[in-house]
Amino acid sequence: MISSAALAGVGRDRSGPGLVERRAVLDEAARLAELARHGHGSLLLLTGPTGVGRSALLDALARSEAARPMTVLRANCAADEATHPYAAARQLAGAGVEFGPGPDGAAPWELLREHAARRPMLLLVDDVQHADPPSLCWLSQLGRRLERLPVLAVVTERRRPGRTGGTPRFGQDLPAGAVHPHRLGPLTRGGVAELLAARLGRPAPEDLVDDCLRATGGTPLLLHALLNALLAELGTPGHPLGDTPGGAFQDAVGHWLRAAGEPVATAARILAQLSGHPTGGADLPTLAGDGTGRVADWLHGLRAHGMLQDGGAGRLDEFAHPWLRTAVLADWGQERRAEVHHGLAALLYDRGESEDLIAGHLLQTEVCGAEWAADVLIGAARTARRDGRTARAVRLFRRALREPLTGHRRGTVLLELGCQEVTLGPPESVTGTRHLAQAVRLHQSDEAVFEAANALGSALAGRGETAAALEVMEDLAERFADHPELARAVHAAAALIASHDGASWLQVVEGLRRIEARTPDGLAPAALGMLTEYEAASGALSAAEAAGRIEQLTTRTPDTFSRSYVNATAATLAQWADLLPLADRLVADGLSAHRGTPLHPAYQCLLSVRAESRMMRSQYALLLTELHSAENHLGVLALNNSHLTSQAVLALLETGCLTEARHLATAAGADAPGSEGSWEWNELLYARGLVELAAGRPTEALTALQECGRRQGERHAVSPIVTPWRSAAADCHLLLGQPGAAAELATEELGLARIWGTPRTIGRALRALGAATGGRQGLTTAGEAVDLLRADGLETELIPALLGLGRLLLGSGRRAAARDTLREAVTLAERTGALRLVAVGTELLLASGARPVKQRHTGAQALTDSEKRVCRLAAEGHSNPEIAELLHLALRTVETHLTNSFRKLGIRRRAEIAAQLAHDA
Repeated sequence: MISSAALAGVGRDRSGPGLVERRAVLDEAARLAELARHGHGSLLLLTGPTGVGRSALLDALARSEAARPMTVLRANCAADEATHPYAAARQLAGAGVEFGPGPDGAAPWELLREHAARRPMLLLVDDVQHADPPSLCWLSQLGRRLERLPVLAVVTERRRPGRTGGTPRFGQDLPAGAVHPHRLGPLTRGGVAELLAARLGRPAPEDLVDDCLRATGGTPLLLHALLNALLAELGTPGHPLGDTPGGAFQDAVGHWLRAAGEPVATAARILAQLSGHPTGGADLPTLAGDGTGRVADWLHGLRAHGMLQDGGAGRLDEFAHPWLRTAVLADWGQERRAEVHHGLAALLYDRGESEDLIAGHLLQTEVCGAEWAADVLIGAARTARRDGRTARAVRLFRRALREPLTGHRRGTVLLELGCQEVTLGPPESVTGTRHLAQAVRLHQSDEAVFEAANALGSALAGRGETAAALEVMEDLAERFADHPELARAVHAAAALIASHDGASWLQVVEGLRRIEARTPDGLAPAALGMLTEYEAASGALSAAEAAGRIEQLTTRTPDTFSRSYVNATAATLAQWADLLPLADRLVADGLSAHRGTPLHPAYQCLLSVRAESRMMRSQYALLLTELHSAENHLGVLALNNSHLTSQAVLALLETGCLTEARHLATAAGADAPGSEGSWEWNELLYARGLVELAAGRPTEALTALQECGRRQGERHAVSPIVTPWRSAAADCHLLLGQPGAAAELATEELGLARIWGTPRTIGRALRALGAATGGRQGLTTAGEAVDLLRADGLETELIPALLGLGRLLLGSGRRAAARDTLREAVTLAERTGALRLVAVGTELLLASGARPVKQRHTGAQALTDSEKRVCRLAAEGHSNPEIAELLHLALRTVETHLTNSFRKLGIRRRAEIAAQLAHDA
């Protein structure tokens, strides 16, 4: 009798697939072999999909000790012999056995009976599904007549998972008792672990077992090949997690797919290629062009064996392990892979799916050639740009350039692409500048050339190449010499670009003055506005006089091309003059009317005005949200607008995020190429000084502030309406024990502030002077600052003025008055979200003898700055992934912020955020 233990021992042979978890089959074969030796033959049918070890079982039976008393005859059926009559039957031959249709016409089974009478026989027929029809007919006849013959026939047949009809199956017409069927399936997890232990020589790590199970589904063919590949690459047995097995495993996967048939093999590769890509509801059988149901059956089998996992909404299932996905795609080149995406893109386009979805697949192709492809790519790129997904917009615009485009359209795409690339910073900004230069050359109309050259000039200036930028504008001015409106707009753009360099800016101012002197009707609105900006910053104008200029600018109708520059200049002057409602209206009108590129100098100026207006109103959280919004997220525009970076630094500082503020200020760096003389970088130096001061580093703060003052002085920007560096430097001197230097700076700032004449600038300077003077006179001066600022409701400056007065009162021994003043300061700071000043006021209150202030741990006031930004975006309807992208956070971080915020706000649903924030405001 054939021993199942003897057969099981073959499973430890590392040269071929093992027989783990096949004991039941081996026991059955041993039992039937014993019956055959006693004249009771039978047919054992082993079925299963490719790779489950059918051939390995036949090998084990052929080599078994119990089979030696029997004549073993074997046939391996092949598809290429299926048309040759009796090809399979002729293979059933052994020593001294001539098996096949004899010359006398005797039937094969009669010959078989003659041989079996002399010695029991074991017939092994592998892959009967490929047998030629005569052989198949003979085997069926044999199955009916084996009962009284000393013959055991073991036949294997490959059957695909889930197939229930269509293809005839061996043995389906035989009597129920004539066949002993046995279905072979993949190994269980326990079987995989056992096989791994046998191959590795020790128990396998649990994660390796899981990896191998997901990569092979427990199919012995794939499992052995995987181990062979991993161990070969590793050199010695071990735990090769993270490696990408090739060679033997890829070959086995290729065989596995070919055995499944061409539709399934194609479907498998499509599935692997589309992993992670949304398909808009298109299913795999459709994409593979299979209408037979074979692909659906194959998918069902893979899911049952754990080789597939859910790909998520709108996506196909995915291979459960990257090893399998890599092996499936191994013999598919890039061209074939791109065809998958091309075909799906066309299908989705015909279905009317979104441009973003279609464009995602076009990105995986080199060129489509269809007219609709360029439309889709450009449309999706513009949507990504509006949503703040700059990197994706760049990819889409670049891909669109590979499609056939007219010269004009190519120039438009280059312009939009270049603008987005410039905002990404080096090295993308260099490429963006080249693309903008190409756009200038490609465009034909004056308006289009003006727009492209404007963007190019801004890009060059942002990189510190102001001279090159001005050359571009000079060439443009010559081109538009006969077009007065465009020429004036070019001069306005050149003036704004020149502000990036102090010397160039002063030359522009001198030029404007010469024009003003010889122009009886006065300067054009754009030129008048820029000269007014210079005069205000240099201390030559009061706020009242500037307001009169603003009225001139806003009541005169500028030409079409200069309107944005006039609007930006008027908004800047209004903000300086504390006419914030007017500044807001001008900014809103300018931004809504803007149709050009984000690099337009006037557009950038409007963003700067809006940001500083937020700071002047203590709207720190709103400012940071806007800087991270789709229109203007900080990570994009800060590289071209350092003023936005400086405002973000100050907002982070005031909301108590000192570490973040310092990191941003340091990362931006005022020593970047081209920073010398730029008013924007001077603003950043000022912000850096305040951060160092708040960090308790007055020496470093003073260095930054004095450098800011030096640079501003070189461009004649001495008024505190631009950067009130003197009052901040006075605070540094006080901390360093230098009250005389502090008083000198504060007095100088107060004199300039009185020229301008707004309560904000005067009150700020009075606060600094009061702190520097000290004593009774200092108290009087500080009190004057508080009264002035309180009367005008200027809370941003009132809070530090109250803190300064409270500190002086405390120093003079008037503790009760100090406590009242400090409590007012802390209350205002809490209301405006100025957490840094809350901390300062709380410390002073404790020093005055007041009881500790109980901090709020619930409600909107308890939210951190980051939590507030996340909540506001969530309240606006943004999803967690969108918030993560807008704020440059990890998705898990966004989820954590929302969880904490829900707890603090006492809510459970996203829809409640807006109402709770408004309630606690």
